[in-house]
Amino acid sequence: MSIVQRARDLAGYDEVSQIRQHQDYDWVLSLVERRPRRIADLGCGTGALLAAVTDRWPGHLDLLGIDGSPERVQEAKHRLGPSAQVWQDDLLRLPQLVERFDLITMTSVLHWLYPDEHLLYSWIARHLAAGGDFVLTTHHPQVQDDGFGAEDLVARAALLALGRPAELGDVVPMAVRARPAVDIGQQLSRFFKVAEVEERVAPVVAESAGQYADFHASTFGTYFSRLVADHEQEDFFRAVGEVAAAWTKDKGSVYDITVRAWRLGL
Repeated sequence: MSIVQRARDLAGYDEVSQIRQHQDYDWVLSLVERRPRRIADLGCGTGALLAAVTDRWPGHLDLLGIDGSPERVQEAKHRLGPSAQVWQDDLLRLPQLVERFDLITMTSVLHWLYPDEHLLYSWIARHLAAGGDFVLTTHHPQVQDDGFGAEDLVARAALLALGRPAELGDVVPMAVRARPAVDIGQQLSRFFKVAEVEERVAPVVAESAGQYADFHASTFGTYFSRLVADHEQEDFFRAVGEVAAAWTKDKGSVYDITVRAWRLGL
């Protein structure tokens, strides 16, 4: 599979999620104090978190995973088999369900819902059982004075390496999408009671240029690469990987990002 096809399909996520997302699964589930029976994972990706759920709480569980990527949904169905329902759907337009869930999780997803996160919060509040937990992670990059941070900086450096202006055009910076923690807290408090918050600083490290190029393609898809012409797509991903590898060598990481885990209830 070419890296351009990987980006278009958001494919190969399991191969690269160790760089960032996979590190949070045990942490997120450790916040849950009581064994849940009915669990929904929103933005379930390839089903890795739901698989971790079955490892943590063996026995019968009612599992539901929802993701917008058809390729990831198919991978999740293959991974989880008949032990879970997995749907493809838009998280901002989910149907009303009869079920109420003891646990609803959402990791490494919220920034993709900007600026309409409240639509999903409302759905979650209607589908969380009394006494249930909503656990999510939010990402908070170090933001420069110009409003950019984290992967924005990598993309801009890649553009410069290709001889292009470091302009993101109509691409909303990830530093904007992520929102400050205080703003997210204010939004959440309209729907939920905050029971617990933990945070930690996570370094994002590139073991090689190729590995990071794959990570960027599988995670961000064509979000940034659409800034260059079709014939420059492969060059863009190559430049992303080379920038990330050089920064890791020089600074010890591509960048550091604060990850906040929230446990909320009704």
